[in-house]
Amino acid sequence: MLWLGGQPCGTPEQALAWIAWRAGHVADQLDDHLAQPAHAWIQDHPEHQRAIGQLARGITYALVICDGSVQYVLAATLGAFDPDGESAP
Repeated sequence: MLWLGGQPCGTPEQALAWIAWRAGHVADQLDDHLAQPAHAWIQDHPEHQRAIGQLARGITYALVICDGSVQYVLAATLGAFDPDGESAP
């Protein structure tokens, strides 16, 4: 697993916006047929509301984008942020 970065976010909405932004970047690098699920997720407003609710309850939300044997996991959780990619207490 390679840590590709993160962004501290103070609200579930900000965390979801970060996931959508990164999903767009990942999708832009994939072949069209592999990018389609990420593009669909970006437009899936009911799923966004579910994610916001999950984050507000303190549950990690993850979006997985597959490119063959590679998986991009875009995850958000409210709490402390460690830029080295480790969980902070």
